[in-house]
Amino acid sequence: MFSPYHRFTNCNKLENIIETLKETGNVPDDVMKGYKKYHFALVHKIKSARHHLDSMIELMSNKPVDDVLKLSSNFMFLVNMYLDGFFYTCGSAMDILAREVLTYFAIPLPNNVYFNSAKQELLSNLPNDPLIGRLDDPSWRDEFSMYRNAVTHERIIAGFFNISVTIDGDTEDKALVLPLPDDPRVDVMDRTFKNNPNVSAYCKLHIKRLLKLINIIYGEIATRATANSNLPL
Repeated sequence: MFSPYHRFTNCNKLENIIETLKETGNVPDDVMKGYKKYHFALVHKIKSARHHLDSMIELMSNKPVDDVLKLSSNFMFLVNMYLDGFFYTCGSAMDILAREVLTYFAIPLPNNVYFNSAKQELLSNLPNDPLIGRLDDPSWRDEFSMYRNAVTHERIIAGFFNISVTIDGDTEDKALVLPLPDDPRVDVMDRTFKNNPNVSAYCKLHIKRLLKLINIIYGEIATRATANSNLPL
């Protein structure tokens, strides 16, 4: 489904377990409705994020550097468009995950649900549940959230880029490297670019981390659903 595949193997495992429990009548209708509503919405968001990332990488790798320099405004528009889509869909996946987790516990959803809502609701309803520790904010979330919030109001990639030159014998290859600003909220002319000098590398790493986080949580739910032979947990 995704590459690298080992980071999301529990997705199919969870789907198969729920379908098996459904056949034995061990999944209530409201849990099943929530699963169909949120689980497949999350998968859709991750696939969309991967599509935006692949499109951005293809755009940057297939256009000769000299052509980009001649058409820089349109190139920057496309890069920002794909990057906007990537950040929006990755962020949405995390928020949908909270809804999906609460569905498996049959906990009513609050009016506003974000990623940390799952942990808050579990602490209120089942304060000793072992899944709570899996729902801690990952160390990379603050930086990602900063970028996701920034694309709501402005372009993150605002025209600053580097040209990487690789020489192999008498062959010279040029490639564009676009950095992410350390703080996208400061004025464009005051931005620094030390933390994430390559936007493609950052996005590749982020989607791997996101898949790993969701995969761990899916694995916990699948294991417990199997042990209990029913949902909700």
